[in-house]
Amino acid sequence: MKWHVQIVRPSTYNVESTSVLVHFPDGRYLFNCGEGLQRLSFENKVRVSKLSAIFVSRVNWETMGGLPGMLLTMSDSGVQGLTLNGGHNLTHALAATRHFIARTKMGINVNEMRDGDAAAEFRDTNLHVTPVHIYPQGYTVTDSECGPDESEELQLRQRFVVGAFGKPKQAGLQAQNKDGKSRKKKQQQQQPQQGKKGYYNEQCSGAAIEEHLQRLQQAEEEALRKKRAHSPEASRQVNSSDMLLPSTTPSPAALCFIVEGPEVPGKFDVQAAQTLGLRPGPLYSKLTVGESVVGPDGTTIHPWQCIGPSRPGSIVIIIDCPSTDYIASLTANPMFTSFLDADGKDEEKQKQLLMVIHGLGKGVAQDSRYQAWAARFPSHIRHVVSAPEFVPDSNPFQRHLRVHTAMAAVDSNVFVLPQSSKTAELSENSFLNGKNVVIPDFNMAYDIVPKFKLDTSTVPVLMTSEDMYQKALAMKNRHLYDSSLPWPVDTHSSFESGATENKPDDSELVICPIGTGSSVPSNYRNVSSNIISVRGYGGIILDCGESTVSLLKRFLGYPNRNHHNTRINKSYVEFVASLKLLYISHMHADHHLGAVLLLQEWSQLTKSQPLQSRLNIVAPWRFWSWLKDISGVQDIGFDRLDFIGCHDLRMLSDNQHQHPNQYQHQQGATNEIDTQDILPLIDMKIGNLKADLGLIEISTCHVVHCPWAYGLSITHESGWRVVYSGDTRPCGNLVTLGRAGNKPPTVLLHEATHSDDLITDAIAKRHSTVSEAVAMALGMGAKNLLITHFSQRCMTVPRWDIAKVLDVKVARYGYVAQAVLGNAKDMNNRSLDLAASAASAVADEEEVREDSQTMDISTATEGPALLDNAKAEKEALLKDINEPASDDDSDTADDTGSNSSSKSNISDTSQQRRKLLSRVNIASAFDMSAFGVQDFMRAKKNSRSLRHAAWEELKLLLAEENEGSDMEVKGKKENKNANGKKRPVPKKAARAPFKAKK
Repeated sequence: MKWHVQIVRPSTYNVESTSVLVHFPDGRYLFNCGEGLQRLSFENKVRVSKLSAIFVSRVNWETMGGLPGMLLTMSDSGVQGLTLNGGHNLTHALAATRHFIARTKMGINVNEMRDGDAAAEFRDTNLHVTPVHIYPQGYTVTDSECGPDESEELQLRQRFVVGAFGKPKQAGLQAQNKDGKSRKKKQQQQQPQQGKKGYYNEQCSGAAIEEHLQRLQQAEEEALRKKRAHSPEASRQVNSSDMLLPSTTPSPAALCFIVEGPEVPGKFDVQAAQTLGLRPGPLYSKLTVGESVVGPDGTTIHPWQCIGPSRPGSIVIIIDCPSTDYIASLTANPMFTSFLDADGKDEEKQKQLLMVIHGLGKGVAQDSRYQAWAARFPSHIRHVVSAPEFVPDSNPFQRHLRVHTAMAAVDSNVFVLPQSSKTAELSENSFLNGKNVVIPDFNMAYDIVPKFKLDTSTVPVLMTSEDMYQKALAMKNRHLYDSSLPWPVDTHSSFESGATENKPDDSELVICPIGTGSSVPSNYRNVSSNIISVRGYGGIILDCGESTVSLLKRFLGYPNRNHHNTRINKSYVEFVASLKLLYISHMHADHHLGAVLLLQEWSQLTKSQPLQSRLNIVAPWRFWSWLKDISGVQDIGFDRLDFIGCHDLRMLSDNQHQHPNQYQHQQGATNEIDTQDILPLIDMKIGNLKADLGLIEISTCHVVHCPWAYGLSITHESGWRVVYSGDTRPCGNLVTLGRAGNKPPTVLLHEATHSDDLITDAIAKRHSTVSEAVAMALGMGAKNLLITHFSQRCMTVPRWDIAKVLDVKVARYGYVAQAVLGNAKDMNNRSLDLAASAASAVADEEEVREDSQTMDISTATEGPALLDNAKAEKEALLKDINEPASDDDSDTADDTGSNSSSKSNISDTSQQRRKLLSRVNIASAFDMSAFGVQDFMRAKKNSRSLRHAAWEELKLLLAEENEGSDMEVKGKKENKNANGKKRPVPKKAARAPFKAKK
């Protein structure tokens, strides 16, 4: 049986975790699933839907941070019966995800490979995987980590896993119907999609979700311990998440894996078969599958008479040695003795071993003890060294980089070139003198059976940011783009100005969208995260989706500062060490799955400081429960986190914080807490938070999305003010929050998930359209609007439409844009005539009864999903780049291309548009961009050029991929012999992802 091993991601300074995928025709096996692996699989078209099992070498976020997102996608693809393998605490970690995952049809099998447990291995028809436990020097293994675990605590954790993922099922199920199509796909073809689950989103089903939202949100506000009499199901659902898991402590165990493939059948001896009187035909086939046959003379012929002896399966060893502290335990482990040149060696095992994949932490590969141990393996084996010092820190997300650098050619200060490198610190000669040593590339593969050989046909050509940027400039200067629009001169280039021009002063606000996509990471946008650097104080992170740490390292620079970033004068290490606030707007996983790794890094960077830093966290209280549970398997500095519930910062009409009747600290499902003792503690924490960041105000409000979803307002002593929407429909609460106080928002950071033509989807999924975000900015008088959280259908710069802006109606305020644009005097006086008697109040539940904001979403339609569907992605891309121009499709409010006589005939709509642009500067976020206040005016001026640059780059990319597809189809047609039988098609050779056409 053919099988091969693929290095999906080698260990680099950006992500220090090695991910390996083992391919069989009927199954795939993934070893380690760190953050961002799913997005990387989309980028390189590596399908994960056929996964049979996942193995994690350590139960911590470095090796399993991408697992929750991967499980959500696999569940929505119909995968059932997946087996998850790892060490002690694996069940605990999976049970902790119940706070935001409910996929009860998936049926995950959890296999804790505990040290000393003879049954701690994995075996199916393809693979036999044996774990080898290693520990840091000086660590004493506890009884709780060893042997089979039959404790009541484990049984309770298993019940939580069943509650989140359903009862374990047979591996490899895909819920197939008789026609071979999945039930899910068949249902989608037969009926409209009703309340379709987003990748990270809860079920939304019309009136039911509205009722559910009211019930749960009010229950939180009264008290989490109060009996919920609304419905038994709702009570069970809330209480299961409120309960904390039994306590545990992190285990430092690292697992190495001895991976053995199936036996290789012997060759069929045609001459022997003919000697026995057999002729080619069906009898040959029966013999090859192990059946005995009857010859022409009536003699029974057995398979062993015609088939040579089988040989043992090939072996691959996957090492995980996180640091030099583990070397002594690794080199002394007797599980490897049979493979080494030593007294206990097994020559047969040595022949089976073909490759050792060394997944190593910093400094391990250079250690003489480790090299001496590795040198004892047989001389024929291949050493694949995956270590940060040996693997160049390349940027694997080349599609995003192409669009990003095209826009950087317009404004390189805003669109910061991410840090990357094409050279490594050390070469393969530094390990075992380079003998049989290979440094892995992304997507590099080794065929194991039938013949062991290296395959680089799927390895992408990765360009650095600098090389890509220079190509973009060359295309711009030589007009290789379709130049129907002029390119503006980039007077703020960090390359040409030496990164000193246009530097913000110390009091200026800089907002940096790090991830700008919604729901699921894609080739062009990662999920939500934003940072603010408060000069002289520290950093703020607004939401923290998966891979935030990885993107921050590229954006800020790691280990050294990114010299292309002229907006934040800090490296990644400096920024994280000075972090003062992590804000989570709601509990959808695309907004917080990156927080665990971030907190781990923050804890490691600050624990050695003379005065250990503390970090403020403002989030829904369920996020506290998630952190408390996961802190049992991961050191996140939990004891140094000061938690403030979003509820505790809710704003009233007098701009004062409202405290709940009972403090919402989750000590258990029923414990009551004396409010009089707790409220002073809340006030103290809020006071400390303000002092840490120089804030004079911080407030939240309920918004319209899911239970416990909030908007945020922060005001700094230097004068700037930021309002962040989180995920929401246009919301009266948010308008009130933005209009509170004596100062309009300097920047409104508002979601714009859907384009205007997908208003039905926006209502169904409780998100906003682009034009609705513009109307919200007008309603609260924001000076600048930064739109983000775009649907993954949106690959460039989205557009708004003045007619749709004017048509936006907000609860209790009415048509905010019409009121603002129709009465400029009132706007300047900060007294909008928005005709609402309740306009100064903040409501808990306002929108669910509003006819214009609710509908039965059984009529909603869903656009193309962009998970790993290349065809759907191309359809969305074509729709994006071919969409006709709209009202904002010009670089300036005055640039209409008309002469003076035509200007006198400007329509009322154009006048309203000009008036709008005179009130608010509108900018569109892209991953790893940076906006100072002075950048918004320039972004508005360059909007058309930015869109044009992105479009043209996407057109080139699409043309290249179409050309590659055509060549592949042509190759298939040509690979037929004279009898019409197809020959094997060679894999497509790797191509450079960027080609400038003359």
